Amino acid sequence: MARGNGRMTIFLDDLDFRTFTQLFRETVEDFKIKCWNYCAMPNHYHATLRPTMPNISTAIQYLNSNYARWWNHRHGKVGHVFQGRFTAQIVQQDGYALTLSRYVALNPVRAGLVTRPEDWRWSSYASLIGLRPIPSFLDVDATLTLFGDGETASRRQRFADFVLASCEDETDDDRIRSSTKILGDTAFKASINGEPSQPASRDS
Repeated sequence: MARGNGRMTIFLDDLDFRTFTQLFRETVEDFKIKCWNYCAMPNHYHATLRPTMPNISTAIQYLNSNYARWWNHRHGKVGHVFQGRFTAQIVQQDGYALTLSRYVALNPVRAGLVTRPEDWRWSSYASLIGLRPIPSFLDVDATLTLFGDGETASRRQRFADFVLASCEDETDDDRIRSSTKILGDTAFKASINGEPSQPASRDS
């Protein structure tokens, strides 16, 4: 996630959104990154990315700096467009990636911009559930695989049902909004931090 400097609006109109999406596509393809989903909001953007090489920082720096230069030139501004370095979380695929996929899709709904997530043009959600053409850089199967086997149509429906279902417990959503660097269970966090796995306890 990257936010506008001082939470300022960084996408003022359709041209801003389209230009950013084009730069995002170029970045994902040129740096060989798998994009599971994305959502550009008026003052920030979210994306679930899986790099195939250790280049995610370079890639996002390339994206943000190129958009910032273009945006400043177009709008006659100077200075920082984005608020410092991008925010990143390492997310466990099993279980936690489901919550993240819902969180990204519902961003424009929570912000009061639309009533249904598929109505927001600058998000991958409508493409993931089959209502819009699939951008060349979007790895649809990566997200739909989280919803089991079966025909694409049924997996899309399960995804849509999951996103639209009411969520009584938003604990995991709160973690995504927090400064937590690793989102996953204890074993996953230990593996990322290079800690030895703990042996299973046995009854004495």
